[in-house]
Amino acid sequence: MEKIISKLFSDYLSEQTITTKQEYASLAKNALEKEKELRNKLNENQTKCFEELFEFTSQIHFLEVKDAFFNACKLGAKVSKELII
Repeated sequence: MEKIISKLFSDYLSEQTITTKQEYASLAKNALEKEKELRNKLNENQTKCFEELFEFTSQIHFLEVKDAFFNACKLGAKVSKELII
């Protein structure tokens, strides 16, 4: 079942078009502006630390999305099974 859900998750990610939505575009623009503003205030060591933090945060977010997707698939399968029986 894990392989099936992994495939579904990969397909799900490849089909996402969130970047075309206005709300996303606005938030992404604001985030980029704030990132540039912060980077201009940081020295070399602080920039390195910020980039490491940003990478960890991105990885955590990916794992959260993946975990939520997997749980939703498992719950959907369980509910479907209960409805059939």
